[in-house]
Amino acid sequence: MTGPEDQVRELVARQLGLPDVALDDRLVEDLNADSMDLVTVVAVLEEAYGIRIDEERLPRLRTVADLAEEIARGREAG
Repeated sequence: MTGPEDQVRELVARQLGLPDVALDDRLVEDLNADSMDLVTVVAVLEEAYGIRIDEERLPRLRTVADLAEEIARGREAG
């Protein structure tokens, strides 16, 4: 069974068309995500987890781990 961090990694990799991503991968610098990629990734994660990520928090989400933490925070608040 995969945990939430693994699920976030899989979703990010699928959306960016990559075979695999690590939690410490930086979205822009390491994975070459552009602003549209980031919007799409966030939208897919919001849909998958039934949460809402505040737009003001987006600039702070720099790594795959940051996304996983944001998902966990959203699920706790939900």
